[in-house]
Amino acid sequence: MPMKTYAMDAATGLIKRELGLAAVTADAYIGTQHDQGGAAATDIACVINVEACTVSGGDETYVFRLVGSNVSDRSDGQILDTLELGDAGTLTIETVDTVAGDQFIMRARTERNETTFRYIDLHLDVTGAAPSITFGAYITKEIL
Repeated sequence: MPMKTYAMDAATGLIKRELGLAAVTADAYIGTQHDQGGAAATDIACVINVEACTVSGGDETYVFRLVGSNVSDRSDGQILDTLELGDAGTLTIETVDTVAGDQFIMRARTERNETTFRYIDLHLDVTGAAPSITFGAYITKEIL
């Protein structure tokens, strides 16, 4: 089966989170905001590599959202794609818990309802008794 590879670019805001960093336990924007230099419709993929994911409480969820905006403070932000991870019992579509070694690809276009976006962000919303997730994430504009 052919595999896709994703180019990694060190441009500001494309590497959202390096592997090996401390766990994320609270809602947050991940990494530096990526500025495309102007509003543009760009096909992107966000690669998320899970290193550790707490699901032992039975209620932990981790919702990643790619967000596009034209204002750097994200006041006009629009969700471009959503990925739900965590305990399978709390997710509407998953039947298997998220575990270390899982890789997920979020795909989006930096356009919504005929509006193109300049800025790209990755947001993580965590819930549960003791949520904790360790991961690396980057955005790529090239799918090889």
